[in-house]
Parts: sequence; structure tokens; C-alpha cells
Amino acid sequence: MSPWQFLAVLGLFAATILLFLAAVSCVRRDEQEVDLGAKYYFLVENCEDSTAAAVAGTVYGRGGAGVTLGGGAVVVACYYTAQDAERVRSNMREKGTETRIEEVSAEKFVLKGGDAAYCGRVEANAATVETCARLLYNTANGLERAELGQAEARAAAHGAASSLAGLADGNAGAFFDRWNAELLAAARSCKEAESGLVFAKDLRRIQAQLLCALVGLGAYFS
Repeated sequence: MSPWQFLAVLGLFAATILLFLAAVSCVRRDEQEVDLGAKYYFLVENCEDSTAAAVAGTVYGRGGAGVTLGGGAVVVACYYTAQDAERVRSNMREKGTETRIEEVSAEKFVLKGGDAAYCGRVEANAATVETCARLLYNTANGLERAELGQAEARAAAHGAASSLAGLADGNAGAFFDRWNAELLAAARSCKEAESGLVFAKDLRRIQAQLLCALVGLGAYFS
């Protein structure tokens, strides 16, 4: 097992521990608020809604995530600090491409009645998805900087796929149906990425999709 494969496995083990701890963290109440406290910085290109799909294809072709957002915007990349997003934005401007930074946060939402019992598991799912997204982000950066090779990239994609599919397998019941569909779609994307030559843009696309899912987490359980 390579050092990077070991780190990927270690990260997934840590995510599993988080899943267990969070699953027992919520005492039983009639209402439970879910507040991830997550904030991300999306570097986006503006476009018309009618041209979003075409612009997304162009962005992806240039090496970006190419994920469409509502309101006429396409995600180029996602960052965890404003400084990183601004640095890349400045670099792209120097090369003639205009982008803007969109700060996005996960909205709080409330689980009521019997659904409140799922609070801990929902939070644990979010923590594991966040771990997978960061793994893909760091791997994409490593590929672009030639610090990581294809073996490490495939190991990261495989680890994320296994973790996401494992979450879905453990989320029993109709309450998780829509969320599980999102997890399984992302897991399939990771498997597709690992099956061939792994490109940084593919990992960035999956990362962006996972972060968009976290930002809109409440909609999956309403």
C-alpha cells in the first residue's frame, strides 16, 4: 500500500468514527436543528441561463469543474478560504478570463417529529461528505502541481467512492432516499474517474457537486 493509499484509508476510517460519534450526539427531542456551519468560496463565471450548459462545457474543457448553479453561473472551482479563491481569480484575470467569487453557506434547517431522531446521522453524513470533498480537492491540486501521480489519484477516487457508497448503504429508510441518490451518483462519478486516466478537472467537478449538496442539504430532508 502506497503512503497516499494509507492516508486515504486513514481518512475514511476517521470519517467512520465521526459517523458513529455524531449518530449518538443528539438526544431525542421533537425538534432538532441541523447547522453545519459550513462556508465555501465558489469561483464562478457568469452566463445567461439559456447558455449555462454550453458555458459549463467550455469551463470543463479548460480544466474547471463546469458545474452549473442557479441564477446564471458556472462553477470553475471551489475553495475553503477567500484568499485561495481570490488568488486564483487574479491569476485567471491576468490570463483574460473574468470570474467572480460567490460565498455560499449551508443553511440551517430543522428536523421535526420522528425525523428529529435522524439528526446525528444527518450531521455525520455531512461530515463524511465534507471529508471526501476535501480529499478530492487536495488530490486535484496535487495532480496539477505534479506532486501526485495517477496511482495516488486513483486511490483517492476509490476511497471517496467507497465511503460515499458505504454511507448510502447505511442510510436505511425512505427518509434518506433523495440523499442516498445523491451519494450514489457521486460514488459512480468517482468510480468512473478511477477507471481511466484521472484528471484534476474531474475531481474538481465531483468536489463541487458534493459541496453543492452540502449547501442544499436541508432540501433532501424536507
